[in-house]
Amino acid sequence: MSIIHKVATRTKGYLSFGGGHGGLSDMPRVRGKVYVNRRGELKIGRNLSIIAKPWPVQLTVVKGAKLTIGDNVLINAGVGIASNLEVTIGNDVKIGPRTSIFDSQYHPLDSSDTGNLCKKIVIEDNVWIGTGCLILPGVRIGRNSVVAAGSTVTRDVPENVVVAGSPAKVLRELQIEKDWIRS
Repeated sequence: MSIIHKVATRTKGYLSFGGGHGGLSDMPRVRGKVYVNRRGELKIGRNLSIIAKPWPVQLTVVKGAKLTIGDNVLINAGVGIASNLEVTIGNDVKIGPRTSIFDSQYHPLDSSDTGNLCKKIVIEDNVWIGTGCLILPGVRIGRNSVVAAGSTVTRDVPENVVVAGSPAKVLRELQIEKDWIRS
């Protein structure tokens, strides 16, 4: 991952942007409402685009957690990302509308569930996540992969594949040329 600049700092309840960007063209572009609940560490790369119409986008980073968003990332309307431990989104990632990315189960399912409820999520470079997907704790989505609309990702996704379903399963491999970036 290229260098990611920290651009958001809380100042009396407001967010201010800065921190080493090359100019206004590198600053985040936001259309619509974005709710940022940040007590932990939020790092945003260059050229972040958020389209929060007609539904707002929510980014939550609890105390002690990390949310890292790479360069040239697109986040669509109605997306919710909640980091209770660590969520890393690589460069050139596209996230479809009404997708949820949560690194925590938030509560045990039964009395024998005493394990760690939070597990790190990694979304590698050049990934496309379709509309209405659910990305659950502890998964890694490999470089260049596509998560089809409506999928629930419960396990790691290899590089260069299309996954679909609930739970998501590999449908086919993709032929990706070196250094190709999804537009």
